[in-house]
Amino acid sequence: MSARLPLQLEGVTCVFGVGARQVTALDGVSLALRPGELVAVMGPSGSGKSTLLNVAGLLQRPSSGRVLVDGRSASGFSRAAAAELRRRHIGIVFQRFNLIDTLTVAENVALPLELDGASRVQCRAAAARALAEVGLDGVGERFPEEISGGQAQRVAIARALVGERRLLLADEPTGALDTTTGDEILRLLRSRVDAGASALLVTHEPRFAGWADRVVFVRDGRLTGEEESRR
Repeated sequence: MSARLPLQLEGVTCVFGVGARQVTALDGVSLALRPGELVAVMGPSGSGKSTLLNVAGLLQRPSSGRVLVDGRSASGFSRAAAAELRRRHIGIVFQRFNLIDTLTVAENVALPLELDGASRVQCRAAAARALAEVGLDGVGERFPEEISGGQAQRVAIARALVGERRLLLADEPTGALDTTTGDEILRLLRSRVDAGASALLVTHEPRFAGWADRVVFVRDGRLTGEEESRR
């Protein structure tokens, strides 16, 4: 297996709690994403899908196993090193958006670039391009409380797409969107992947999973199977 795969999980286990309250959220999960591949993750609520995404995004340390991003093992990373790798290489769409209320829409989108030292001019230009990609031209100066839930979802997606990050992780990115807008967002995600990025998409919707190259199934913290897309 190539050491330069965008994402590799090797025997990842995540255990929370102790004693009678101990829960195994992931149990020996191994998964690899190839460049230019979109993989959908499906499974019932509580199956470990979101934990899988958090581990892949270096937001949750596994109890055991290894996570490699672009061939680099994150096992010994400090929080600061993990955050730097995430800013530069990983775009994440959170299920709850995680927008900062005191920042404008454009500032929210540009935040990863700003934290990485890009100039104000570069940040504003990149944010404008990303917002235009998700159909939100003209709302950059508004604050999160001034936009709808569907618009907030698209802002979160624009933030994940901004810059040159090549690994995209999306947790139910179409959850607050109507069918037409959801299709537009999946088409955008698909186009980024076709241009060479890689993406991991958590979804309950078979229709959206149909945009993927592969679908993997999770139950009780384990990968129970996968199938190639018929798209």
